[in-house]
Amino acid sequence: MRKGWEPVSSRVTILVDNAVMELIPNSKFVTRLSMPDKSFICEHGFSALVEAEGKRILIDTGSVGIAVIHNLKLLGINPGDIDLIFLSHGHYDHTGGILGFTAKVIAHPSAFFKRYLLAPVGTRFDLTCHSSEMFIDRVEYHSGPLQLAKGIWTTGEIKRRHPWEMLNIFEIQKDGKDVPDDIIDDQGVIISSKKGLVVISGCGHAGIINTIEQAIELSGINEVYCVIGGFHLIGPGESKIDQTIKELKRLNVKKVVPIHCTGFEGIKKISIEMPEEFEYGTTGCRIDL
Repeated sequence: MRKGWEPVSSRVTILVDNAVMELIPNSKFVTRLSMPDKSFICEHGFSALVEAEGKRILIDTGSVGIAVIHNLKLLGINPGDIDLIFLSHGHYDHTGGILGFTAKVIAHPSAFFKRYLLAPVGTRFDLTCHSSEMFIDRVEYHSGPLQLAKGIWTTGEIKRRHPWEMLNIFEIQKDGKDVPDDIIDDQGVIISSKKGLVVISGCGHAGIINTIEQAIELSGINEVYCVIGGFHLIGPGESKIDQTIKELKRLNVKKVVPIHCTGFEGIKKISIEMPEEFEYGTTGCRIDL
């Protein structure tokens, strides 16, 4: 274990995911907060709240901003109570709710370029973070690892150790030209817990296995307790499902909470192939670490 990686107690709450599910019993790992009289709402996108060391760190903000504000208020938390916002990358479904907050924003230098998804039918979907000019004065840019709080770090730019994890389906506009986008701004958050590393991924565009191995390298901690977030195994990413599961087993990840862009097929197969490790996560799930 390297200096600055001493374990901390923390709480992670999934504020925004593509789904919400009520009336499912809690597990020993996940507490489900959404109830008929206190219904969380979902939208396409991702946001998670990390509470540790007296700080509230918001990872991403969903796509619209309605869900993240509504769900925070169900927790008794106002937008002004957030100490820091970290953006896992610059796509709209992770940045759309920033205008509802006033906290400092941590982002990669390339997060706010124009971004596109190339669809199989020959069209492009605009993934750009819109209205960035309205909060740009409170953005702090970092491309390397950054300590957010005691025992909590960002991955910085993630090494692409496994080329099979890359998907060549994105473009970015630089100097007025659209060029292939490796989504170099994709970063994760790492929490050092007493049971091992907790890795939180927004979309895993850099590859979820690459992300985990980056966390191990940075921290000097080999035990990976939990991986939470989007693994981008949807659409063309379905070709990566089997290899991803094989690698998760090799890394001996104890708990796997795949959500958002992991997609139905990815979530289904992980639940079948890793029944002891799999945890069903949605909007409104809380994990105490």
